[in-house]
Amino acid sequence: MNIHRRASSRLKLAQATGAACFSIALLAGTALAPTLAAAQDKPPADTPVPAQFQESYKAFLDMKAKAHGGAKHTATDVPDWSGIWTRGPGGLKFDPAQPGAPTEGKVTAVLTPPYRAKYEKKVADLIKGIEWDQLSYCLPAGFPRSLTEPFLREYIVKPDQVWQINEQQSEARRIYTDGRGHVPDDEAFPLWEGDSIGFWDGDALVVHTIRVKPGQYQRAQPDYTDQTSTIERIRKINADTIEDDVTVWDPPALQKPWRVVDTYVRIKSPGARIDMWSCEENNNVVKTENGASTFVLPGESGYKDPSKILTAPK
Repeated sequence: MNIHRRASSRLKLAQATGAACFSIALLAGTALAPTLAAAQDKPPADTPVPAQFQESYKAFLDMKAKAHGGAKHTATDVPDWSGIWTRGPGGLKFDPAQPGAPTEGKVTAVLTPPYRAKYEKKVADLIKGIEWDQLSYCLPAGFPRSLTEPFLREYIVKPDQVWQINEQQSEARRIYTDGRGHVPDDEAFPLWEGDSIGFWDGDALVVHTIRVKPGQYQRAQPDYTDQTSTIERIRKINADTIEDDVTVWDPPALQKPWRVVDTYVRIKSPGARIDMWSCEENNNVVKTENGASTFVLPGESGYKDPSKILTAPK
């Protein structure tokens, strides 16, 4: 479904929900309105997923069955992932086990021939100084690339969902653990953070994600498509380390699933906090004619002074 059709569908739903809730409120007060809206916005657990996501989804359901449907945590016993975290060892490699420098092109993924050629050209261009990144336009990293970003992050753990907050571009990813299924196909489209559902296997969060926007795992890493799906097993392995064991499926780009293990370490500085990030207010990166990145320098037309906060003209 395209975005216009989805918007129209959502508008009709909002209008219908609004009319129903208004009528109910007149008869019984407004207490039922949030309950009705929540019920209509929660896809059933058995909602079908498209064929390109079936292999990973079946693996996810098998894991859920082995966990007997998953643990049902309450607000008093959800795993404690509080604190501020950042990427552990691995640098900007999606797979920390990748040997050599990123420009050596020794990625551990088994790429299909078209995406291997695309990746090799990217690395060759990078060596020549020709590279471009969506982040230079102040766009989000998106998932799964956000797993590699070296900035601050935070986990908000609730009984019905888990939020992954990435300071870079103020990204927020929601993983629903309330038993819902994925968004129905005729209501869905690719999203920066994808569509994520999960369950608790003891103190480990198992997550299935589909419908991501196409992107790249990092500037010197391969590209992924909107047919990407992932399974993650996220858990705190000690007081100061969170591990995210990720397996990626992407039929156009990967010949077989790509498994990596990323870690995140606690920031112990007492002043660490997640801040709102608006990079556009002082972004001086521009794209050249040959596709490389360059900067608008002080004194040049269009330069944004990082020491000044953009405000409305007086």
